[in-house]
Amino acid sequence: MESRSDRPSFKHSNITLDKHSRSSEGSLRDGDDDTENFLLLGEGSESVRKASWRSSWSWSTRILVSVTILNAFLFLTSIVILSLSRKGSLSDQDYWRATSFYSPVFDRFSIPKLTRVTNGTFWNTEPPSIWRARTGTEADAAWDSIGSHIAPIIINGAEVIALGKDPSVAVKAPPELNLGSDAYIAGMDVFHHLHCLDKLRREISYKHYHEADEGPSPGSELHEAHINHCIDVLAQALRCTGSVDMVTFNWVEGHRMPQPDFNNKKVCRDFDALREWSVENGVDSDGFFRAADKPPPGAIIVPEFHPNNHGA
Repeated sequence: MESRSDRPSFKHSNITLDKHSRSSEGSLRDGDDDTENFLLLGEGSESVRKASWRSSWSWSTRILVSVTILNAFLFLTSIVILSLSRKGSLSDQDYWRATSFYSPVFDRFSIPKLTRVTNGTFWNTEPPSIWRARTGTEADAAWDSIGSHIAPIIINGAEVIALGKDPSVAVKAPPELNLGSDAYIAGMDVFHHLHCLDKLRREISYKHYHEADEGPSPGSELHEAHINHCIDVLAQALRCTGSVDMVTFNWVEGHRMPQPDFNNKKVCRDFDALREWSVENGVDSDGFFRAADKPPPGAIIVPEFHPNNHGA
């Protein structure tokens, strides 16, 4: 029979195993804690890196946006300065262009600007103004020199189109003038206006200028149409320019009511210089009308407006 002392004892071993198990569990727990701490540390580092990247990206974006805004501001400022500098350097010719429809004259002649005072006195001056003379050879010559007898100028087909006209209809310079195949006859409207004003001057002195041809009273339909045309054209021209120059009033001896003072300063195109340029650069009007006494073959003939054929 075995004695108790000979039986194997597990008590100590169990204790030892328990300690070992607890030690192992502790080690595992410690290992898990270390792993968790490592992971947490890694997550923290990643968060720090992300936060740092976001912060860096945010500053980069701010700088980029700021630089873009600054560049846009400088660009717009440059445009404004350039526009103002160009506006400040505009010539008289630029202002003439801005207040006129297209005209090839602006490309060929720089029209001088004048500031002058108009002679707006009610009674004639001393010496008398030639432009207030009703009749006379001197007055006729003066009006002829600024109106009807101004030489026409030559323009090309592109300029005709720029005027809004049709080159196939516009009259070309006759071959006899040797001006080439792209030469068209034209004239400045100011001379037509002055011609019309002269026509009205002569109408006031109808007996002197027209009675021999027209009879004791204006009876010709063509004559009446011409006068009415001139009145209408001049009225349109004055309304178109619409002068805003101011007229003040004075108390004048012998008048109970204030009287307008028409002696006003005007900014003018130098008409004398313009007329001189036109004469020097135009074609001989007499020679032109002798050569252009009838339409050439193939010319387009436009119908004349007349009350009798209106709407036909």
